[in-house]
Amino acid sequence: MSIADKERWDRFFNGFSIYDCAYGYEDRYVFLAYEKTDSPHRDPLPELRIVVARMERPMDKRFYRMQFPYFDFARVAYTSSPESEFVAVDIVGQTYGYNPPRSDEEERHPTQLKGTEPGATVTQVVRIGQHAYTVGGPRRMHKRLGVSQWEDLTKDLPIPPAYANGDVTMGDYVWKSAAGFSESDIYAVGGAGDVWHYDGQRWTQCSFPSNERLYNVCCADDGKVYIGGNMGSLYVGKGNQWTKLADSNYSVPWKDIAWFGGKLWCGSDYGLWVLQGQELARADIPANVQLVSGAIDISPDKKWMLTAGPDGAALFDGTTWEVLFSRRDLEE
Repeated sequence: MSIADKERWDRFFNGFSIYDCAYGYEDRYVFLAYEKTDSPHRDPLPELRIVVARMERPMDKRFYRMQFPYFDFARVAYTSSPESEFVAVDIVGQTYGYNPPRSDEEERHPTQLKGTEPGATVTQVVRIGQHAYTVGGPRRMHKRLGVSQWEDLTKDLPIPPAYANGDVTMGDYVWKSAAGFSESDIYAVGGAGDVWHYDGQRWTQCSFPSNERLYNVCCADDGKVYIGGNMGSLYVGKGNQWTKLADSNYSVPWKDIAWFGGKLWCGSDYGLWVLQGQELARADIPANVQLVSGAIDISPDKKWMLTAGPDGAALFDGTTWEVLFSRRDLEE
């Protein structure tokens, strides 16, 4: 059963493309969507729309939105400590927090770097344990302590001279994702084969068998760490021991990788894949789900997997799929 009708679709989603999602408390969902535009070079920037669905409410009061014409490549996560909230941060640190009745743009996430002109970037917001964390570059991670409050966990990591001097592509030292078995057992990945481990006190760079671009990391319930690389490659391991499971056979990298229901799921602009043994295979799911999948988030209690694509979203309980809403259904 769809959680939106045509009126809600037209008011909240029509003309926008969904690219990120998060599952929150009390069956609340948040979707990040960018305005569909033909503007060359993203000038002006397409508007960002943050849409929250509160499932405890009737249809006519279910959705809430905020719109930002100046947020660029924001990501979103749900955190339950110190507050139960959704938090979105864009690449230059612009931040929005949602915790009813509070719905505010906050002070900018810290991006200052000592001794260098280039500032830090924020590329991803993730939930580890009960807290929200941001990762970015050059090799930066912050832990959210409260509204407009972030703890720099990487303040003792030196800024790579090549980054400060502009001698290399800045992306070489930009972490793209992070995940943790706990808040004292965290992996951050990105750059050119750049993998680091945090034990709650210090960071250690891991030996990695490739210098390809890395985009995703998942600390899975099977005790292993999975890393997504350039054009959909996949690695598994821990510490300094890594094995390549899949080659770069896809046209785009994964949007997200996540462990749910005893499987590793990989999502892209073209839907969902699962790891079967040592091979990635197209997920055996209904066609109407594939059309609205790609971005992935797991509920805090690990009972639900939320996935969203440009034109809708779907929910999975480990057995049954439910399409939450789909452009194909609501525009016909």
